[in-house]
Amino acid sequence: MKARLLADENTSHRLVSACRQIEPDFPLAHVTDWQAGAYLSVKDPALLMVLREANLILVGFDRASLPMHAAVLTREGLGHAGILLFRRVVPSVAFGKQARLLVEFWQEAAEWDWADRLAYLPR
Repeated sequence: MKARLLADENTSHRLVSACRQIEPDFPLAHVTDWQAGAYLSVKDPALLMVLREANLILVGFDRASLPMHAAVLTREGLGHAGILLFRRVVPSVAFGKQARLLVEFWQEAAEWDWADRLAYLPR
């Protein structure tokens, strides 16, 4: 399975496990497992640019700064590969709920053009 989604460092590994319980080949990796953890603690703009090159969509909870950094990259013509953020109503420890929302959403959204797209779960 090739990862298409990357959970950020503030997202639990348990989300990845919960998604795979629902769908064994779910294309989600955790940033600590991707590239041997080389991008842990990397600032958002730099991470978004690396993920653009790798064509990985970032999954996380950082509603405060990620949308702002993504908008700046898009305005500057650099862009990003896409971002999926959980809304405040989804607790950061509700791994089952997160997994159900993500897997269900991805069944519809996997084929979308994700360049410079930002989506929130639940919709």
